[in-house]
Amino acid sequence: MLKVKFITDSSSDLPKSTAEELGVDVLPLGISFGNESYLDGADITAEAFYAKLRNCTELPKTSQLNRFAFEEALTPYRGTDVTLVLLLIGAEMSSTYSAAQEAVRSLGMEEQVILFDTGLVTFALAALVTEGMRIAESAKSKAELEENLTRMRDRIRLYAYIDDLKYLRYGGRLSAASMRIAKVLRIHPVVTLDKKVEVISKQIGKAKCVHFIIDKIKEEADLFHPLYFGNSDCREEADAFEKRVLADVPGCHADPKMHDIGPTVGTHAGPGCFGVVFIAKQ
Repeated sequence: MLKVKFITDSSSDLPKSTAEELGVDVLPLGISFGNESYLDGADITAEAFYAKLRNCTELPKTSQLNRFAFEEALTPYRGTDVTLVLLLIGAEMSSTYSAAQEAVRSLGMEEQVILFDTGLVTFALAALVTEGMRIAESAKSKAELEENLTRMRDRIRLYAYIDDLKYLRYGGRLSAASMRIAKVLRIHPVVTLDKKVEVISKQIGKAKCVHFIIDKIKEEADLFHPLYFGNSDCREEADAFEKRVLADVPGCHADPKMHDIGPTVGTHAGPGCFGVVFIAKQ
């Protein structure tokens, strides 16, 4: 049986209880509000982060993991029979991935480590970690595990509703004119992941956004796998969305843990964002 150890970073927003249950190590990214610096998930919670975000006039800054953080995490396993699986934030969203590559090379651990660009972040990355742990249970070799993880990565879909456009505006992802028009017309974006967060649709009102997302689940999801739900400091709305999906999509079931979107994505999505991740049909 293949011995494996999964390592991710805090941008995955993997619930702490899930990480402990699965034995996954979560390396914290940094977040700073002016002169105040924190480690995501270690000394600032999602709730505390959004409390600060709501009161800021300038977006906080996130910082990637460096090579030395990875060397420290990997060194205890060097030369053992454990295969290390590093599932990290996508390379186009952070230099964390390249820092991990440098660490693996500097330690000479290429044959012991599985590392590829996930192209994912937040609870889409958490879903890959969770599904990956299941895949690892039956893997007979490192090559087989890497191949199956890569196939799973390519099937992961995320769709989410953005409530407050102010944070997209702060981050330069929305012009002042577009924001004014959107507010007047009550237009809200639905976002997805394509190596980075992208707007896939613009809908008038929350209800139409929810309808759009549910249609995507019906069209694309492999309902053998659970649906993963996440939110940015709007648990009540996210719970209502989950109940609506479970009622409207026959045969689906949810992962039992609600994922709290943390600073890496929450900085730009703002509070009030909720959505779903699922595994697409092959």
